[in-house]
Amino acid sequence: MRKTVALSAFLILVGQSLHAADLGGRGYDYTRTTSGQGGAGDFAGLYAGVDVGAGLGASGSVNTSGYVLGAHVGYTFQAGRLIGGAEVDTLTANISSGKLQSSAFDQKFLSSARVRAGYVFADLALYGTFGFAYATTAWRDSSGLDRSTVRGHAYGVGAEYSPIRSIGVRGEVLRYDFGAQNYQTPMGSAVLKTHTHLLRAGVHYRF
Repeated sequence: MRKTVALSAFLILVGQSLHAADLGGRGYDYTRTTSGQGGAGDFAGLYAGVDVGAGLGASGSVNTSGYVLGAHVGYTFQAGRLIGGAEVDTLTANISSGKLQSSAFDQKFLSSARVRAGYVFADLALYGTFGFAYATTAWRDSSGLDRSTVRGHAYGVGAEYSPIRSIGVRGEVLRYDFGAQNYQTPMGSAVLKTHTHLLRAGVHYRF
């Protein structure tokens, strides 16, 4: 009886050792979920990536729409399941009102510097973000064109999925709010308050 029990225990230990070795041979990443983060993925560090998306908004009483392409860089701190950090982005935009009778409005550039804070669920992080925003705008009528750089705030929410530590894929909904701006041309003027909603997707590499 004792021999049978001893043999059974030996076989169980051997089986567990072989199973662990098999996982190790397949490149199983134990550090992803056992790195002291309580089962949370590792989102900490410096990252940089690219974005693509669509913009919908308004300038005065006129709707605007278009696309954006750009890049972002940031740094994330992590404590357990809590994350925080900062990010800057630069976007080339083609957001406009189209031609409206004798006038039109365009946004050609968007940028922001924001802080981020959120919570990690395994390989998924949900976060909110808030900061400063900038945009280059132009208003034109039949007599000419007036360009201006406007300033405001950007805020929104996002979700990032990181199947491996070095790669993050994310989606964000952001709102850029700008104050009223006065535009002047030789034969006209307009005071326009502008806001833009961005729905964008991005991918980045974490160093």
